[in-house]
Amino acid sequence: MSRLATARDRLEKAVARLEAALDGLGDADGVGDAALKAELAAVKRDYAALARTAEEVDGRLQRTIGRLELVLEN
Repeated sequence: MSRLATARDRLEKAVARLEAALDGLGDADGVGDAALKAELAAVKRDYAALARTAEEVDGRLQRTIGRLELVLEN
């Protein structure tokens, strides 16, 4: 597994833990809960954008590595 894939996996697990913690809070404090849900939604949006960027970078790196390997073989 590449370092990028490992980092992405760790981030996904962290988001899942945050979601689980948020679900466990209950509705005792509606204002705090709403703020946490809004923050989680913002984190999810940021994560989605970072994941798309990471995928693009990973693809570019793999193509560049392939081209370098071809050049070194010749």
